[in-house]
Amino acid sequence: MAPPKIHRIALAGMFVLLFVLVPSLYAEEEPVAVLTELSGTVLINSRGSWGVKPEVNLPLYSGDRVVTRVGSAKVLFSDGAVLDVQKNSNLIIDEREKTRGIAQKVNFIERRVLLFLGKMNFKTGKSNIETRFETTKAVIGIRGTAGILSIGPDGNTYILFTEGGAKYFIGDFIRGVAPEVRAELADQNPIQRAAFLAKAAADQVEKTEQKVRAGVMPPVQLDLARAIEKEVAAMEVKTYAESLLGSPDVNVQNSARKQIAEAEEAVKAAKEEQLRAIENGADPQFRGFSTDEPGFDVPATPGRLKKSDT
Repeated sequence: MAPPKIHRIALAGMFVLLFVLVPSLYAEEEPVAVLTELSGTVLINSRGSWGVKPEVNLPLYSGDRVVTRVGSAKVLFSDGAVLDVQKNSNLIIDEREKTRGIAQKVNFIERRVLLFLGKMNFKTGKSNIETRFETTKAVIGIRGTAGILSIGPDGNTYILFTEGGAKYFIGDFIRGVAPEVRAELADQNPIQRAAFLAKAAADQVEKTEQKVRAGVMPPVQLDLARAIEKEVAAMEVKTYAESLLGSPDVNVQNSARKQIAEAEEAVKAAKEEQLRAIENGADPQFRGFSTDEPGFDVPATPGRLKKSDT
């Protein structure tokens, strides 16, 4: 069988902004969607925090991340648009009001969904919201359509429309549905691992806080746990940004390089905080991912997952 055809299309004049990974002014934001269904292992980073319990009717905000392992999730937007996120997937949703025009300015809502890994079925809503799907290799403008967006084991972008079609394409894509990515392969994907470890570090801070309150661990240990969480969170942002260096848009690439530099500075600062905590008496052997303190049950280094995580 011949390999699927990779399409390369560039839209002249289309300016693609980097998908913002840094937190917004969450207190001023309203939810843009809600989690209506979930099963299996689903992680949510909402408003910059991994400490959110995934549950039905959980509100989702611009910039939130949805990560699935052996599980699935359904996201319903305010205009009726739906994303069915399949197993072993990792995506970010973003929605905000924007303005176009010079003499006569026009306000509109732009919705962006950035899929880093996995597969999602989609159906757009009834409003005039401008929807765009992005991967590290393609940008696809969507309106009045339904279909499947997926990323294969080779990292290529696949799209199949069951209703309507795209307004535009930028970059490389394959028409169709990507082959399934095995769980053990998805678990080792840099984006997926970065999310797992960031969740584990957040879990570790919560556990350490409980032990400090119970008086079985000194407060300085919490300083170390929080500094470790900052380092892992910065590494997660760096990993996301590094994947965007392959974007078909040079502006995205340049913005990704800036984010990488900022993340590296954040890692450096977090390591300095860790050293200060250790100098103040924190146990230097405490790294947050020991066998008896696994956080989100995923090993800190690539390797075979524990039986309890399968």
